[in-house]
Amino acid sequence: MNSYDLIIVGGGAAGILCALQGKKQGIDNILIIEKDPMLGGMLSSGNYNISENGFITGKQYKEKLMNELNSFNVEIKLNTMVLKIEDDNGVICTSSKNGIEKIQGKQIILCNGGKETSRKVVNMVGDRSSGILTVGMAKKIFNIENIIPGKNILIYGDATLYMIEEELKNSNINVVGIVCNNKNTDKVKCYDLTSNIYEDYEISSIKGEGRISEVTLSKDGNNLEVGCDTLIFAQPMLSDGVVAMRSNIILNPETTGAKVNKNYMTSRENIYACGNGIFIHNSIEEIEKECISLINNLK
Repeated sequence: MNSYDLIIVGGGAAGILCALQGKKQGIDNILIIEKDPMLGGMLSSGNYNISENGFITGKQYKEKLMNELNSFNVEIKLNTMVLKIEDDNGVICTSSKNGIEKIQGKQIILCNGGKETSRKVVNMVGDRSSGILTVGMAKKIFNIENIIPGKNILIYGDATLYMIEEELKNSNINVVGIVCNNKNTDKVKCYDLTSNIYEDYEISSIKGEGRISEVTLSKDGNNLEVGCDTLIFAQPMLSDGVVAMRSNIILNPETTGAKVNKNYMTSRENIYACGNGIFIHNSIEEIEKECISLINNLK
């Protein structure tokens, strides 16, 4: 069984930053385990600003990180899903190449990042139609050449709308409306995607045979039918605490991520967590500071 001084679960911004800081602090044997076929996480498709101090897109920041990472000897396992961490700090993971395997880690950092909320967390009924997407899935479709998620799109929420703002404006798409909280109306109008802003409406039903064709919006007992072929959920991100939950690590109910102390240690000895996996951060600078602090606090 392979053994490492530090195993990092997740190869997004936080995972790469922890690996870089770990090497700078003299940790020799580091492994990053990433479920996707490449490192970067959300940075890979981030064409929007992620900085609070200037302007740098996720893609630009990823290029900067990868250039630095390539100068260090860090082992990377791609296309590998971590299932859980056993009591002896054995990381159980699976991949098509190696099947199920156990890898031992003296120290482990969970950098699972965030996940999107979707239809499942919205109280609604309706047909199981195609054309119902999260922002993340819509962005993946936009990244396919000459493919768009739909022609007449209704957007529910605005928390992650900035992630696809550019694609919506530059594609031959009709945004039929945006459903938002009235506190966010001015922000939504600034996107200049549509004049149809539905303040404080809720989705009560989805209709469609094969593909979505109509969404029923409700407010104060009144219903409004909006025709569309695509519904995109732009709901707030949540921390991904699935691996922590499977590993008997206490979760923070407010964020759905692992609960950590001031040194970023979880409820289990020598297992830490940081980045969007503990709460959704506002800027890359917040994550940078967190990763530096965590590595400096490793026992």
